[in-house]
Amino acid sequence: MIDAFTLLLSHGVILLAAWRLSWRPDLDRDPPGDGDGADMRANANSADSRHA
Repeated sequence: MIDAFTLLLSHGVILLAAWRLSWRPDLDRDPPGDGDGADMRANANSADSRHA
């Protein structure tokens, strides 16, 4: 009995959190960028220099 209650309670909390997160307006918008992809190249170059 306690095992079933624990599973239902924990999964219910996870579902509630996912449902509340899905209604956040900021998840529907991407932050503005300059459009040339410079950030992506900078991140890729820094990752390459760590592995060299």
